[in-house]
Amino acid sequence: MVRVTGNFQSESPLHPKAFEVLHAAFDNGWANPGKLSQSGSKANQVRNQALESIAAALKVPVDSIFAFSSMSLGYYLGIQGLLKDSLTLVHGATDRKDVFAIASRTSHQVLPSALDGKLISPSQKSPNSVLALSAANAETGVIQECEAIIRSVNTDRIFLDATAIGIRGQITPNYSTAIFDSRSWYGPSEIGLLVIKDKSQWSNPLPHLNAAHPNFDASLPLLLASAVALENFSSEVEDANKRAREFNWQLRDYFAHIPDVDIAGSLDSSLAHLLSASFMNCNGEELLRAIQSDGFSVDSGSACTADNLEPSHVLAAMGVLTHGNIRITIHPETTQEEIDSLKSSIKKNVERLRS
Repeated sequence: MVRVTGNFQSESPLHPKAFEVLHAAFDNGWANPGKLSQSGSKANQVRNQALESIAAALKVPVDSIFAFSSMSLGYYLGIQGLLKDSLTLVHGATDRKDVFAIASRTSHQVLPSALDGKLISPSQKSPNSVLALSAANAETGVIQECEAIIRSVNTDRIFLDATAIGIRGQITPNYSTAIFDSRSWYGPSEIGLLVIKDKSQWSNPLPHLNAAHPNFDASLPLLLASAVALENFSSEVEDANKRAREFNWQLRDYFAHIPDVDIAGSLDSSLAHLLSASFMNCNGEELLRAIQSDGFSVDSGSACTADNLEPSHVLAAMGVLTHGNIRITIHPETTQEEIDSLKSSIKKNVERLRS
């Protein structure tokens, strides 16, 4: 097999254009934009331009966007800001662990998942609730039928997790708050965007002196780099999705000919660049290391490491295999040669582990 180094993990280098401006961003954005000084005014101008660019790309008002530096903080702000003591949090069984952590501290209801990864709507409406809804799953790529779930729950307080879908697909406009992850458009990590669409429903859950001015912020240079990445990836996303869908189809078709494999979700109802497959009678860690020795980096939803003693709760909720799992992320720079070599590596190592 041809020795190729290929990155199929969720992490990816910065968008080239974002990398180009990062050094200049630290030169121009080091000062406190809230202070009355020449450097502060310059930083404030850079910040406003970045937020305006992001707002235009996300198609939301610029005054509804707030940057934050931790995705866990983003989930807390987006959900807890909508919750009141008497409200129940309704969320999906395939949501991120951050949502489960918030739910554990309040009254909550979990929507189960079907085998295809779609959430099953509740039999009874919950108008006095907050609905935490993921537009698409970061592990499997499965896109949820958001409008149907919103109608079935019948609440007007909706938190939307758009961290996986970013600008790669359509999202419901019916939300109160939403969070986006800069990494979804190849911006820097540790930069997220909270969109507060209806400020009358949201209150700042953090200690604060001025409720009208949330006291959380993020690195200004990284925010600028994120804005540049988003602006450039917006013009590339259609081609990136088309290319990723073709590669995804090739992988799914190839895996389907390997006995005893579970492929999570269908390509028609999933994000084009994400794929999760589980191979029966394979140890997830051994499979991951074997693929890595062939020059490929992939993720896994299996219990592979000492700090991950449980398999993916997403796969378990769907009722598909949780062992022998690999997760593949197809990036814009992925080549046909890498896809062909990855297929050969996976088949070879699955057969070896099963023998």
